[in-house]
Amino acid sequence: MSRENVELVRRWYDAWNRGDTHTVIQSFAPDVVWHGHPRLPEPGPYGSRDEVERWMAQFREAWGELRTEPVELLDAGDSVIALIHMTGRGRGSGVEIGGGVDVHLITIANGEVTLFRIHPADEVVELAGLQRPEFEALVLRVQEGLSESSIADRLEVEEAEVSATLAGAYNKLRALIPSERVS
Repeated sequence: MSRENVELVRRWYDAWNRGDTHTVIQSFAPDVVWHGHPRLPEPGPYGSRDEVERWMAQFREAWGELRTEPVELLDAGDSVIALIHMTGRGRGSGVEIGGGVDVHLITIANGEVTLFRIHPADEVVELAGLQRPEFEALVLRVQEGLSESSIADRLEVEEAEVSATLAGAYNKLRALIPSERVS
């Protein structure tokens, strides 16, 4: 199911970016456990599809434009780890925002999202035990959208080193999933 889960999550983000929250909500289990960004108002946790739908409607209402780009979708068995870069513009203010690196942990059962949790990058560094080179490579990959060869050029290292560094970071992020299932 892991490839199917990654594709489900990819379609979910595509729907979100089109403003189709109905499709997003329908991908959630009725009793989904949802934890929003801890630095946004009312991050939850929420324990039902209806509660998440109300939160999403309010959140989208505040933004004139909002994009959530999954730069990487990592297969983690019955879960997917999405490395996200968000951009947007406030509806009333017109203020533009550009996020850094957010990590979305998404668990899926029977084709429905049962657990969703957002962690900002600084939390993930500690939770996953990321080392400085791993974090720097993630920021360049997700926030800056650079390829591995461009990251290597920027850091003045070999591309193979960047590949190994990112692979190590991805494995540490995958290891977060078991602890998420119990919380």
